[in-house]
Amino acid sequence: MKNRRSLNSPALIAALSLLISVAAARAQEPAPPPGYDRALELYNQGDNAGAIEILQKLVREHGDSPDVWYLLGLANYKTGELSAARGAFDQLLKSRPDAADAQAKLAYTLILASEPNQAVSHAQRAIELGDLSAEPHYAIAEANLRAGNFEKAVDEADQTLKIDSGFGLALVTRSMALYRLKRYGESIAALEDLLKAKPSDPDAEVWREQIKRIQATAGREKPDGLAVTAPSGEEPVFSGKDVTSKARVLEKREPTYTESARRAGVTGTIMLRAVFSGNGTVTNVFVSQALAFGLTARAVEAAKSIRFTPATKDGKPVSMWMELQYNFNLY
Repeated sequence: MKNRRSLNSPALIAALSLLISVAAARAQEPAPPPGYDRALELYNQGDNAGAIEILQKLVREHGDSPDVWYLLGLANYKTGELSAARGAFDQLLKSRPDAADAQAKLAYTLILASEPNQAVSHAQRAIELGDLSAEPHYAIAEANLRAGNFEKAVDEADQTLKIDSGFGLALVTRSMALYRLKRYGESIAALEDLLKAKPSDPDAEVWREQIKRIQATAGREKPDGLAVTAPSGEEPVFSGKDVTSKARVLEKREPTYTESARRAGVTGTIMLRAVFSGNGTVTNVFVSQALAFGLTARAVEAAKSIRFTPATKDGKPVSMWMELQYNFNLY
C-alpha cells in the first residue's frame, strides 16, 4: 500500500509529466547536423578546443540546432570561456526552456556578469526543473548578499557547500554575509576553509589579510557588539568628519583585468575600505564587495599604490578611513 501511494504522489506525477513533455518536444527537433558527432567525440575525449572549432562552424551553418548550441555551451564552460558559454546556453533555452543544466550554468555566468535578477530567475528555474548542482544556489546566495539579505545569503551559500564543499566563491559569499551579521568567528572560518580548499586561488593573499582584519574587528568589540577603546599605543584612525582636512588623492591607477576574468565575462564593482595613513601609505585594506577570478587582488594592489596627501588634524598628519570603489567593465 505504501508503494502504491508513492507511485501516485503529485510530485512524482508532475515529474513524469515533465519528462514526457520534454521527450515529446525533443522528438520533434531536427537531428543534429553532420559534423556534430565528431564534435561530440572530441568533447568526450577532452579536446574542447577541437570540439568548439567544429561547433562554431556548425552554428554558422545550422544556427537552429539545439544540440549544437548545448554542446558549444558545455565545451566553452569547461574551458573557462564562460562569456561564450552564456551566449550558447541563452540560444539553447529559446528552444529548450526546460533544460535544467543549461539554466543552472547560465545562472552562474550571469551572476559573474553582475546581472543578479536574471541570474536568480534562471537559478530558481533550474532548481524547479530538478537540477542538483551547486551553481544555482551560489547565484542566489551572491544575489542576496548584494541585496543586503544576509541571512538568505548564508542559507543559500550553505546549500551550495552541501553540494560542493570546495566551492570557493560560495565560501567568500558566506564569509562576507556572516561578517555583516557580526558572526566574526564563522566569517573567519569560511575564509580558512577557502584557503584550505584552494591555496593557489588568485585572491588567496587578499583573504589571508581579510582574516586579520576580521580578527581585529572582533577584538575591538565586546560580546554585546559595543566598540571598545583601541589598545594603548595603537595609532588612532579618524573618520572624515573628525579631521581638519581630508586625505587628498593625487594619483589613483585603475586595475587591469586578469585573463581568466576576461574570458569568464566577469563584470561589476569591487568595494574596499582602507586606512590612508598619516605616513602616506594605504594600509588595512578590507574587502566589502568582491569579484572573482583574481580581480579582487588586482583592486587591492591598485589601492595600495594610491599616492595621496594625508589628512590633517590640529595641523598634524593623521590616518583616516576611506571607501574605494573599482569598476570592471568589458566593452
